[in-house]
Amino acid sequence: MARVTIAFLGQCHTSGYPGVPSDRTFPQVCRRAVERRRPGMQLDVVLEPYAHPFDLRRAVARASRARPQIVVIEVVGWLAIKGREGVDLSRLPAGVRTAYQTARHFRHVSHRITSRLPKGADLVYRVQSSSWEFANSLLRSLVPRFPRPTIAEYERCLDGALNAASQLPGVRVAIQGPGAPNLSLDSRGLASDALERYRAVEGMARRVAAAHGVLYVERWDTVSNGFFLPGSIRPGVDGHSTWGYLLAEKLMAEGFV
Repeated sequence: MARVTIAFLGQCHTSGYPGVPSDRTFPQVCRRAVERRRPGMQLDVVLEPYAHPFDLRRAVARASRARPQIVVIEVVGWLAIKGREGVDLSRLPAGVRTAYQTARHFRHVSHRITSRLPKGADLVYRVQSSSWEFANSLLRSLVPRFPRPTIAEYERCLDGALNAASQLPGVRVAIQGPGAPNLSLDSRGLASDALERYRAVEGMARRVAAAHGVLYVERWDTVSNGFFLPGSIRPGVDGHSTWGYLLAEKLMAEGFV
């Protein structure tokens, strides 16, 4: 059986979050779609979440340890939109380097605690909720913060990541552009110029992909009714399914797999 390792560098989209379990994220949808269409091929998925564009080059270095044949870099619009600060988790201990790993750790702790308690849904819910709140507060207190990146800074980081990836032997790279923002959010959850900022990020990602001659996966027009989780900038299960099948089709059409 042919085995291909594909490394995904992205945000929480790659690892899942409440409302989208890890096996329903777009990397896993993509893996299953390729394996169905390519009998005898197995895709080994490596996840390297990056919390801030400043960590992209280091994420490439971490992913290289798995010796991938394909690297897929996700560019997202909200990094240049949401809030005033971005968070870099790279200086945390290796075991809790990412928000995903930290959340998984505290979920394990909460499950261990609740398994020893009398059966009571309300009590279990309170314990689990407290564990999540503790995990979030721990992250906020420990991680260093950097200013929200400008488009130019994001571009330099992405360019540096592609330069690093080009040094890896036998690796092909794809960049996924951002989807359009969830314009149904109220004014508190969406910047007044969010559409323009997202478009600027999309143009930047396309420009960098063209400069390096790598595959660009256009996701802008994939957003439709039911794509996002209610009241969220994050795609729901259907959104991840759309992105996963789109990526699988592009990788197969371009001969990556």
